[in-house]
Amino acid sequence: MPRMPLTTKIGLVAFVLLLYWPQGDECNADLHRLYEDKFSNYSNLVRPVRDLSTVTNVDMALFLNLVLDMDEKSQTLISNVWVTLSWYDEYIWWNKTEYGGIHDLKIPAEQLWLPDIYFYQNAANKYENFLKGHLAVVYSTGNVLWTAPVIFRGHCKIKPTYFPFDEQKCTMKFGTWQYDGFEVALNGSGDRSAYVSDGEWDLSNLTASSNRQYYPDTPGIPYTDVTYDIFFRRRCLFYVFYLIMPCTLISLMTILTFFLPAESQGKISLGVTVLLSLTVFLLLVAEVMPASNEVPVIGQYYAATMVLISVSLSMNVLVVNLYYRGPEKDSLPVPDWAKKYLIGYVGWFLNVNINHDMPVKIVNSRNAAAKSSAELIPLTAVNGVDGDSLQCPDSPIPMLRLNSSYRSDVDGSPGMNHSSRTKYNSSLASHTEEKENIVLLKQILRELRHLNKYNEKQVEKCRIQREWKRVAKVTDRICLIMYLVGTVSTVMVIVCQIPW
Repeated sequence: MPRMPLTTKIGLVAFVLLLYWPQGDECNADLHRLYEDKFSNYSNLVRPVRDLSTVTNVDMALFLNLVLDMDEKSQTLISNVWVTLSWYDEYIWWNKTEYGGIHDLKIPAEQLWLPDIYFYQNAANKYENFLKGHLAVVYSTGNVLWTAPVIFRGHCKIKPTYFPFDEQKCTMKFGTWQYDGFEVALNGSGDRSAYVSDGEWDLSNLTASSNRQYYPDTPGIPYTDVTYDIFFRRRCLFYVFYLIMPCTLISLMTILTFFLPAESQGKISLGVTVLLSLTVFLLLVAEVMPASNEVPVIGQYYAATMVLISVSLSMNVLVVNLYYRGPEKDSLPVPDWAKKYLIGYVGWFLNVNINHDMPVKIVNSRNAAAKSSAELIPLTAVNGVDGDSLQCPDSPIPMLRLNSSYRSDVDGSPGMNHSSRTKYNSSLASHTEEKENIVLLKQILRELRHLNKYNEKQVEKCRIQREWKRVAKVTDRICLIMYLVGTVSTVMVIVCQIPW
């Protein structure tokens, strides 16, 4: 038998394929025939079972894809979800060989019987049947598959206690509204493999549970539903950078107020500025959080920091008040216990520089010497000075040490010649002049006494003022330590509350 050429073999194969290959018109005709045979007498109003006691099992699968918005203020969750529903329709099945090998049929979902499944936590303006408006796939075995992406807007209970280190749990409940548990049994499953993070929320877990519940509007009749518990965890880096870090830096700036001198005018104004800045940040947090009895962690931190800054502001006012105390402000001297314990022990322990006693001691010694020398000179009246009052034997001024016996001898000599009388008159004139000088000197001594008393008062005032300034310095250092301890304690308490 002669061998057949290769070209002849290829031609024969092509002829056979063209002869037995189904034409497009034939496939389309089979599709139309299938549709006419199965849906000419089909009613989408009747549950697809031949026996009414048969329960239609509907399997639901939910794939969370995106979190479009998590509104803490209105406590709503807007999510993009892929929903898949499948059930068995006893009226729609066929033999594939009778219809040109067609194994599935895609038709609008409105032409099929659909379970009346609703989203219970719906927060939209109205309830809508989300099953309509999509395509469904009907297989030759009678199984129906409905799948489509759906955007749900639902209520989600937001717990802001640990904001921004919080984890939130949102519940999505789906169930039939008219078909009870004796007619439709809804079973569910969930998958998080399709989730894409929006940059703020991470999906930590997704669980599904099928429930059978009784409701008060239809007592004694069970209804089935599927509840999905979705667990989110917030990414906190954004809030740490924009809310917590500025608050921490501002609270640290409050420490600078304790290093400013008490006479500085910015000691109080800096504290007030910091307090106003924290108030602005607290208002920003209040705009995000829902109005509830639960105060978030960051709100507690802001409130505690504001209290600490207010206390530090009061401490600075106290320090300034102590610094400017003194006799001029009608203030009493520093108590002895404050000198002993506050200036002495506490000041030494805190290493506060209070060694200013030496100048005061030197001035006091000099004033004591001047006082002792001035007390040796008795004061007399300016007018009506007699001879006896001019006698001051212990006075350092020679004129005041004039002997009274000498004056009496001169005045009382009965037998005095002319030369003696002349000498006596000249001495009397000189004595009168000396008498006037003594009066002038006594006036000067009296003024010096007044000046000495005034100087003593001024020295006492300076001493009291210095003591109050020392008390203010020690108090300022104590307030600084108290503020640091309060700040560290507040941070530790807040950190311990965070569920790491």
